Amino acid sequence: MQNLSEQGSRATELKPVLGSLLAAGIMTFLLSQRGAAFMLILFGFICIPWLLQSIYYYISKPAQRKLLMQKIRIWLIALFLITGIHLLRHHHVRNQGQDIADRIQHYADEHGHYPPSLQSIGTPEELKKGTLVLFGYRLPDNKESDAQPAFFYMSTYVALHVERYDFNTRRWEHEIPDRD
Repeated sequence: MQNLSEQGSRATELKPVLGSLLAAGIMTFLLSQRGAAFMLILFGFICIPWLLQSIYYYISKPAQRKLLMQKIRIWLIALFLITGIHLLRHHHVRNQGQDIADRIQHYADEHGHYPPSLQSIGTPEELKKGTLVLFGYRLPDNKESDAQPAFFYMSTYVALHVERYDFNTRRWEHEIPDRD
């Protein structure tokens, strides 16, 4: 009998934070998608007024402090999860992109010209599995000695933005597409 009363008390403890758990879970799911990190700014515009209101209630209504702290913890956990997912995804995709850029450069150093396609460098199996989604490689149209190929992939943070590797500086550059 004691187990039933314990379960009942847990359910009543969970009830006040259920809305926050559900909302934070939905928000975590939506904002953790590839290219959705920019929406964290909108999340901040919603959370800042709520946080200010919570601070006011924390000061003016001492009986609500425990509940407010639980809700704040739920939202902080959601925020850390979203941020962590985006950072891990970016790190993983950047490492794969860097591996391909290094292979392209290695091919150019050995052969004196850039590879005609990614198949020439033996692209890794990860590309075929789709971890580096929406990527491209193009040789320059002109035959000048300083002409560099273009290797890029879609940004993991912002939809429709591109991460492009600059073979001159050997660095990644974030590019925003033209809106013409």
